[in-house]
Amino acid sequence: MMIGGHRIVGQLGAGGQGVVYLGESPTGERVAVKVLRGGDVGAFLAESEMVRRVRTFCTAQVLETGVADGAPYIVSEYVDGPSLAFALAERGPLKGAELGRLAIGTMTALAAIHRAGVVHRDFKPANVLLGGDGPRVIDFGIAQLGGSTASDVVGTPPYMAPEQFRGEPAGPPADLFAWGSTIVCAATGRPPFGTEPVPAVINRILNREPDLGGLDGDLRELVVACLDKDPAARPAAQAALMRLLGEQTAPGGVARDHTAEQPAGPAPRPVRSRRWWIAVLAAVGVTAAVLVTRPDPPAAAPPPPVAAPVPIVVRPMAAASTVDVEIESLGVTLHENPDDGLWVSSYENAQEEGGNGGYIREPATGKFTSVGNLAEPSVSPGGRFVAVLSGARLMAPDFDFVRFTDRLTGTTRQVTTVPRPALGRQPAWSADGSRLLMTVKGAASDSPITGFVLVDPVTGTSAVEDVAVPGSEPFLWGPEKDTLARETGGTTTIYSVTGEKIRELKDTGDLYSTRDGSLLTGCDEGRVCVLDAVSGAERRGFDLAEGLSVDGWLDDGHVLSSRRGKDRFEVVLLDLDGEQVRVLADGPDKVFPDMRLNWTPR
Repeated sequence: MMIGGHRIVGQLGAGGQGVVYLGESPTGERVAVKVLRGGDVGAFLAESEMVRRVRTFCTAQVLETGVADGAPYIVSEYVDGPSLAFALAERGPLKGAELGRLAIGTMTALAAIHRAGVVHRDFKPANVLLGGDGPRVIDFGIAQLGGSTASDVVGTPPYMAPEQFRGEPAGPPADLFAWGSTIVCAATGRPPFGTEPVPAVINRILNREPDLGGLDGDLRELVVACLDKDPAARPAAQAALMRLLGEQTAPGGVARDHTAEQPAGPAPRPVRSRRWWIAVLAAVGVTAAVLVTRPDPPAAAPPPPVAAPVPIVVRPMAAASTVDVEIESLGVTLHENPDDGLWVSSYENAQEEGGNGGYIREPATGKFTSVGNLAEPSVSPGGRFVAVLSGARLMAPDFDFVRFTDRLTGTTRQVTTVPRPALGRQPAWSADGSRLLMTVKGAASDSPITGFVLVDPVTGTSAVEDVAVPGSEPFLWGPEKDTLARETGGTTTIYSVTGEKIRELKDTGDLYSTRDGSLLTGCDEGRVCVLDAVSGAERRGFDLAEGLSVDGWLDDGHVLSSRRGKDRFEVVLLDLDGEQVRVLADGPDKVFPDMRLNWTPR
């Protein structure tokens, strides 16, 4: 697809204003192409010239504007870096010099935007990209180019100024208010008037004082001035920038004439329930896990397509462990053997300060490294791809997303999945590591399941299938190629990957996992069965020893299970006769409800 002479090579995101694509210019440079929804095309063409006049001081330069097939579009410089919103969710608030650089860079951008006669009108963490050469402000003037007028209420509530809720014009002072709110969020992790519910946020913005947390010093004083409820009392961007740079301004640092920054010309127009449980995910090569299920803006660009994953050959687990590996943050010991076909490739710790901490294992060293707080990592069979469901997706207003890192190429991409308020949950990799399956439901813990989404990390595409089903059990990979399985009320249903029901099997019991034409189920009280996935007939089974709970298959000849005692827990490897082979992991029982250990093929 071509837009304005730029070849479209991928999609970066989508929202209420339009769709953002990754493009390639005629000279081979990467660009961002935003196609807007709605608006007066004539007004767009006239006003887009103001946006193109913005000097490229800490902004993503607008390279071209135009109309393609009746839809306005904007081509801008591509910034290779995450959004501030994403960074805050991934690693927490900024401090010291890093916060200072953000404040100066973003205020420099606002001064340049206002000097060109443009008002941003939606300044927020999601519209600040953290590039390698510093912060860049994006989407300035987009609201007005999309056809909004000065009297329209446009913006994101936690970052909007009081005058916007009073129906007054949103001029440069509103951008200064949004800047102050963004800096508070960067320093504390949350905007100064909270995030929800929206009516309460609006009331606090109109009537309450901001909560600035531990923000201090000169930056705090400037933020207080920017958050003044009287727009005329806020400093202009140029004056605020001078204060940040240590220059003296008028008494109090207030520059009341906000039009002084603008040139002559047009005036600016302004999941089961929330608990932790143990389970094994799916068939050979698919992640087996001691896992927690809980309720849970794409910024990074997708890399060029790369080779598809190669087939995964899974070696069986060894009969005995030879090496102990400590997970110090949990106090858990892994009992491993270099000949094991699977290992703990990632884990989560919900006891950490700041939210659930996610960790992935480096293939070369066997060491675990953090992927951030509020992060749910999942490593593909063979270890090539790392998928992360991060806390940043909860801040995305339009689409949920998942981040993939390709260890083979060293590239990272984010892929949009389902429209908000739905979320993709309980990720499970296919046996060959080519697709990630997630169950789709609303944000609330008791939301019904509405279907599933399949995500391809190589092409950066996702396919959502709407399948309304009862109960809270997730979709699993099915017993045959290109099938899925799900059980509720003791009945297992097999689906195609496009959502069509293939067959139902009654009285299967609790479905643990599937593989090679078979189902592993809790077929009776205290009994585990391997059932034929077509007829439902029992192929083999065993009585489970007292105190054990089965989680699912691990390899062709072994089942993963767990045992909890008064003070200790154990993760145990069983053979298909129900006999204990070895202990895979153990630790204090008190951490068991707050952790997730993921086993995947090496």
